This record gives sequence, structure tokens and C-alpha cells, in this order.
Amino acid sequence: MTQIKNLTWADVNEEVARLVARTKNKPSAVYGIPTGGAVVAALVAAQMGIPLTETPDGPGVLVVDDLVDTGRTMKSVRPFGGMFTDALFRKPWSPKELAPEATETSDWLAFPWERDNGDPVDAVVRILQHIGEDPTRDGLLETPRRVTKAWRELTKGYRDDPAVILDKTFDVRSDEMVVVRNMPFTSCCEHHMLPFLGHATIAYVPTDRVVGLSKLARLLDCFANRLQVQERMTTQIADAVMEHLKPQGVGVVISATHTCMSMRGVKKHGETVTSALRGLFKESAEARAELMSLHRAG
Repeated sequence: MTQIKNLTWADVNEEVARLVARTKNKPSAVYGIPTGGAVVAALVAAQMGIPLTETPDGPGVLVVDDLVDTGRTMKSVRPFGGMFTDALFRKPWSPKELAPEATETSDWLAFPWERDNGDPVDAVVRILQHIGEDPTRDGLLETPRRVTKAWRELTKGYRDDPAVILDKTFDVRSDEMVVVRNMPFTSCCEHHMLPFLGHATIAYVPTDRVVGLSKLARLLDCFANRLQVQERMTTQIADAVMEHLKPQGVGVVISATHTCMSMRGVKKHGETVTSALRGLFKESAEARAELMSLHRAG
């Protein structure tokens, strides 16, 4: 799970000092992207002895923010001009050119000026307001907290390690197919964050060791309990079994219905079937046929 890091004013001032030190040419003024960037801009202006400006345009203007995440906001002000952009922090996936020397972090940062220490429930409150709801009405008062708690549960797979799940094996000499078929799962698509649910069949032909059957169910949940696309999830499961069990072959078949397709957009119901075949299952038409028949039989 992403850790929440509560920053102090001392932490912020330390990062501001770093930003000032790496600014080689003295800007004519500094502009802070609302809202956190405005605080950063005030601190930068005080340390550098330059004025604040209310707009990002103008020659030699330094545009700053507290954190670059997707970079969308920062990019929106770049066309106005300005000496360059910078920030105190950036995420590993952030566009590096926007703040190349900012401190990189994967933590959820809670800045000292943020209400409720930057609690992620604030994001849910904003969504409720965006759709025209009143987050203060009785039925919605606890909704933001419930939603964040639910998403921690729905994405618990990020905290599971396939290597650990498949670590304990047993010395069983067998060259016959081991199949756990039609295991139910629920996942969420990464495009709309809406559920897709279905059944998965995982089969492998051991070399000299087998794993407890419940571990295959846990492996399924490890990858299903993340933001996913069905095609990638199918491949991830097959690759994990192949890597950690070193079997003669692996076959994974998943059938699922996607609410992002049935509830919105084209609003059509349909079952999506994906498969990932490795080793013997890819080489043998007979093994593939047996796998598919077992999956359909459920």
C-alpha cells in the first residue's frame, strides 16, 4: 500500500532550499500553481528575494508547484512562457522534464497546509461535488471514508508477492495435468475503475514439484485485486506459475463480464475469454483442447 508521509514545515523548507539552490539564473518573479504551489512560491520568493506574480506569463518567470504527478496542470501553464518549471517533489511516473531535479517519491504526501493531512477521502469528496451531490448530507457523510476503505480492500493485490505465494512446494513426481477450474474472482478495470468479474482456470503440468492448490487461488487474487485489464492479468498469472514452479507447461483461461461495457458506453452484455499458454500447453493441441473443455465444463 502507498504510505502516507506527513510533511512538516521543516521538511518543506528543506525542499524549498534545494529548489532555490538548483535555480542557476535568478528569475524575475515566481508564480505558484494553486493551491499548494502558491505556498511554495511564497517561500521561494522569500528565500530568493524576488516578487510573486499572479500570472505565469512574462519574461523570466519561475513556475513552481508542491508536487508534479501527471504533469497536466504544470503543462497547462507552460504555453504562457516563463523561465522554467520546478517542484518540490515528483512521482516516478511524472514527466521528468517538468521538474528534473525534484525529489522523487512514491509516498502519498500530506503537506502541512492541507486539511485532514491530505487524507485521500478529500478526493472522493471532490468527485461527489463534481457529479452535483452534497457531500454533507446525511447519507453521504461517511461515504468518502467508506470508499477509500473499500478501495484498499479491492486493491490488496498490490501488497501480495507472487514469489511468496508460490514459495512453498512439495516433492511430488507427476507429469499429469493439475487443474483448478472456474475459480471466481472480481477485479476492476484500469480504464474506468469499474468491476469486471468472472471465473479463471489455472492448469500446469509439474516437473518434479507441486504447489498447494489454495496457492493458485491466492495467485489469482494477487493479480485480480489490482487495477487491471483481463488480457494482462491472464498473462501475469501464467508467467508467475512458469517462473516460480518451473513446470512443463502452464495454461490459464479466464472468462469475465465487464461492467465498463455493460453499464456505460455501448451498454452491451458479453463474455470476454482470454487465455495464456506456456510450454506444453502451447505445443500440444491435445493439452489445449483438454484445458478448454475443462474450463467450459464448469
